Formats: sequence, C-alpha cells, structure tokens
Amino acid sequence: MAPVYADKPFALVSSPNFLKGKDEKHDIFDECASNMAAVHNTVIRGLNAIYLQAPHIKPADVKSFSTFISHWYLVIHHHHNGEETYAFPRIEEMAGEKGIMDVNVAQHHAFLDGLEEFGKYAADCAAGKEEYDGGKIVRMIDGFGAALAEHLADEIPSLENLRRFGNKMSSLKDVLQQDADNNRAKTSIHTGVVVFFTMHDPQYEDGLWANWPPMPAIVTFICKSIILPWNADVAKFGPCGKNGGLRPLYATAGGD
Repeated sequence: MAPVYADKPFALVSSPNFLKGKDEKHDIFDECASNMAAVHNTVIRGLNAIYLQAPHIKPADVKSFSTFISHWYLVIHHHHNGEETYAFPRIEEMAGEKGIMDVNVAQHHAFLDGLEEFGKYAADCAAGKEEYDGGKIVRMIDGFGAALAEHLADEIPSLENLRRFGNKMSSLKDVLQQDADNNRAKTSIHTGVVVFFTMHDPQYEDGLWANWPPMPAIVTFICKSIILPWNADVAKFGPCGKNGGLRPLYATAGGD
C-alpha cells in the first residue's frame, strides 16, 4: 500500500514572497500576507490529515484522534475570532474606511456553523459523550471544508490589496502580530505545540519557512524534546514530522 500524505483534498496556499522570488523586494504587505499564508497552510494540512485518517481510526485511538481534531479546531476558532474582534477592526481604523474586511467576515460566517458543530462533536467524542463515526467526520468536513479552504486562499490577496492605503497601513505587521500573540495566550501549550510542530512544513516552498516563526533555540528544544513526546499519542496523527516535511499519515486504509 502506497503511503498517504496530507496533500489533499484541500490545496495549500502560495505565499506572495515565494511567488515573487528571492531576488524581488518584498514590502510589508507581502510579508504580512505571506505570514498569513503560512498560518493558513498549517490549518489546511491539519484538515487534510483529519479528513484522510478519520475513516480508519481504530477504537483504541478514538480519544487521541478526537483530541487531535479538538486541538486543530481550537486554533482555527481562536484565529478567526481574533480577526473579527481585534485585527479586522483595527485594520479598518487604520484605513479610515469601514467595511473593507466585510468580505472576509462574510466568508467566516459561511463555514462557521459547520466548523463549530465539528469542534463540539470532536470534543464530545474525546470525552466519551458521543460515539465516534469516521464517516460522520468526513461528511461534516464535506459540509464546511470547501468554504473554509476558499476563505483561507482569498484572505491572502485581501491583505495584499491593503497596499492601496499606503502609509496608513504602516502598523499592519504590529496589528497582526498582536492578534497572533492574543490567540496564543488563549491556547494551551499542548494544543499549540501539537498543531505547530505536526502541521507546519518548514520545507514547503523550497524551505522558505524553515525558520518561521522565529523562536529561541531553547524553546524549540523544549517543544520538540519534552512537550511533543508528552503528547505523542495525539501528535502521531500529525501530517508533518517534528523536523519538517510531510510524512506518511498514521491511520490509513493500509493500516486497517
């Protein structure tokens, strides 16, 4: 049986920095949109990993896989909530024009109900309140996944298009960084480490993301050597190895 990787069914997003190439100058809008693309690709890899493995989860792995889904859900939940309550209002304040992020908010609401139902189901399965059904997981993602993937792709040019406001957007990077910091504060260390170190691929786009996001070496060491092994039963479902690159998924038809 050939190995299965989390490279489908939802396509990854290309970053402006990669599309422009190393030799072309990148401005603040390229940088912000590219960083957002890296965040979104982490979400997409996780969603693919959930979708492809869900039908093949054995009873002994139900709790840990459901927890894996919950980790993924919490990150995307905080990400979009933070955009609506913090980042987008401040972007509109800087621009001096209300409504410029309304398209992005409308896209959030197109998949929100399905995503929230999905998160609740995963949490209930992890807690033993619901019987796990891999087919139901797939059907639920079929209900909201396309709208989510479309939004994750479309938000990149939305950030690039803020270039039309020129110097009014000089604090854009600071606003998005603060939003990211706010979201991390709402996320447990176990959730954050599992999601980042198993769903982020530093080899993507010819290794452009090898040192993203910057973090002290001691923090990386602790995350990889202590926290990730501590969560090994959950992290094993991740699409990427801790040292980078897509890896064969743990639960596939070949393992049944």
